[in-house]
Order: sequence, then C-alpha cells, then structure tokens
Amino acid sequence: MMELVLEDPGYLCAVEPRKTLELADEKSQANFELGVSMLVHGWQILTTAVDNSWGGPESAEKRDWITAVVIDLFKQNKEVDIILIHETLFNAMEDEFDVIVEDQSTVHIASAVVQIYQECLAGNYDRVQTMYQKYLQKQEYRRTHGIEKVEVQDDSDDESDDDSDEDMMDTDVPELQEAASQPREVIDEDGFTVVTRKGRR
Repeated sequence: MMELVLEDPGYLCAVEPRKTLELADEKSQANFELGVSMLVHGWQILTTAVDNSWGGPESAEKRDWITAVVIDLFKQNKEVDIILIHETLFNAMEDEFDVIVEDQSTVHIASAVVQIYQECLAGNYDRVQTMYQKYLQKQEYRRTHGIEKVEVQDDSDDESDDDSDEDMMDTDVPELQEAASQPREVIDEDGFTVVTRKGRR
C-alpha cells in the first residue's frame, strides 16, 4: 500500500467520559450506520466485485461485512481518522476480493464516513436520508429493468477512453473511478454498462 499523506486526516476523538466514538443517541447512531452502508453500497469498484462474485458465492455478505467492520471502528475505538478507515477498506478489498484499489476511492469513502459521522453527531441526517432514498430508487430501477449484475469482458486491447460514465441514478456518494488496472466501464449500444478488464484474474 502506498503511503497516504492528507492535508486533513479527519481525526476524531471521543470526549470524556465516553471511551469509544459510538454515538450516544440511538437515532444518531442508526443514521450513521445507515450512512456508512450507503457509502459502501455506492462504491463502484466493490459493486462490480460483488456483481461478478470476485469474492466467491458470499460476495454480497462480504460487502455487508465491510460495512460492519467500518462501523465497528467507531464502536471499538476512542480515536479514528481517515487513514485508519482507508486502510481498513483497502485491506478488505485485497483480502476478500483480491482487488488492489489504486484509484484513491478508499480515501473518498473514508472522508465521507468522517463527514457523515460529524453530521449525525450534530443531529443532521439530511444527507443520509437523501442517499437512502436514492439507493432505494436505484435498486427499484435495477429490479424493474432486470439489471442483476455488470458483465465483465476480457479486452486485451482495452481501447476504452478515460471518460467516466454516470450512474443510472444520481447519488450523493462521491464519484469513485477505478484504476487503470481495474475494470473500466463503457456503455454498449443498448445503453447498458459493460465493464472491461485486461486479461483474466
């Protein structure tokens, strides 16, 4: 893993007498956990890995496990920062899906997790609820259009350009682009997203 240097490490520390960063208010904690889940489910490279079962038949369960691991960082620690969350996500992708994340998307998610925590701590749940509603809309779109997974094709030439493709539904989750060594999304003639990657895993 390359060394990560951040101008703002997003450092959080529990205030005495609390021994962890778990939010005392149940509604705040529930919204924070929902927000983390929405960020993880909106992570494009992880969605591709789950849709194509790169983590085996339990890929979807592994995604839920990653969500739980991030939440546990706050339940079990007095201090958390962006680097810790980034390392947790990075290692989980490598260990569970055999994917090396090189696009800094782990940093984007980690930063968003810290921001959502701060918002929930202040009793502001607007972003979380907006993300949740858009997630439900996206799931309904996928269901009604029969979109169950993203097809991965081998493409030794890999001539796709670097232009990013927008999700079928807009979300508040940060735009997370995949590294050149990871699958790249293109749109086929029918308007469906196709992911191409060099060689076989």
